Amino acid sequence: MIKKLADHKLLIICLGMLLLIIGLAFLLVTQLASKEIRLVVDGQAQSVETSSYDVGELLEEEKIELVKEDSVTPDIDKPLTDGQEVTVEKAVDFTLQADGRTKELKALPKTVGEALKYHKIKVGEADKVSPALSEPLAAGTEIVINRITTATQEVMEEIDFKTKTKDDDDLPAGTTKVEKKGEKGQDRVVYQITYSDGKEIARKELERETVSKPVNKVVAKSTRGTIQGKEYTKKFTVKAYAYTGGGRTAMGTAARTGEIAVDPSVIPLGTNVYVEGYGFARAEDTGGNIKGNTIDVYKNSESACLSWGVRNVTIYILSD
Repeated sequence: MIKKLADHKLLIICLGMLLLIIGLAFLLVTQLASKEIRLVVDGQAQSVETSSYDVGELLEEEKIELVKEDSVTPDIDKPLTDGQEVTVEKAVDFTLQADGRTKELKALPKTVGEALKYHKIKVGEADKVSPALSEPLAAGTEIVINRITTATQEVMEEIDFKTKTKDDDDLPAGTTKVEKKGEKGQDRVVYQITYSDGKEIARKELERETVSKPVNKVVAKSTRGTIQGKEYTKKFTVKAYAYTGGGRTAMGTAARTGEIAVDPSVIPLGTNVYVEGYGFARAEDTGGNIKGNTIDVYKNSESACLSWGVRNVTIYILSD
């Protein structure tokens, strides 16, 4: 009885092995049989007939060489079946300039950002990438990454003094004299500096504090000069009217050509002057309407006064 049971189990095992062998043989025959495959390489599709067992054998048969950056679907170790589609996407060459180095790399033709991510190239938020990360990657693309960094810097800056000029009636004509030397001041300044690949490209002032104020330089300048061979102590612009009619001046002299009416607070009576367009004259008269930088030149006739009119002229105060 026991012997019959053992023979029965042995029979079952033998049958199972036979069925397995038959299945494997069927599978092998099926795989080795000619199959029609739709092969798509970089978007270009073609139908190929092959007896290759898996994707890898098919690509070898079609002389399609792969690099690690290429994409194959399904995987190269997957068996082929009749009517199956195999897709190959070839990586493209591109150049990367970053961190002072140039690299020749490959990546699938997707976007610049995806290519950098594939090669684990980090891009900071402030970094500038050209072309932009969203731009498509094509063969021969040159990608440039400028590393943008910032830092603060505290410096002491010299502040230039200003030069102030003052008139001096006593200095000889054409001369100057330094009455006070200028001194530079100092400011403490904090800047935020922006660098591109280590080179400064922008500077922004964040804070400024005056440590010492500059002292202005004071230069006295002679108001003297010469006009028509005479030395003058100063000159300025006045509004000049004209009058006639004779009579006596405020100084008791006869009103005549060569005397003028002035505001004594501006031009003292008795001052010798030279009036542009009129000539040498002496301040001898005053008038109710002669105030400030205003004068009245004497003319011998009404027509001469009308011809003179009202004009702005330079008056020179003579030194004698």
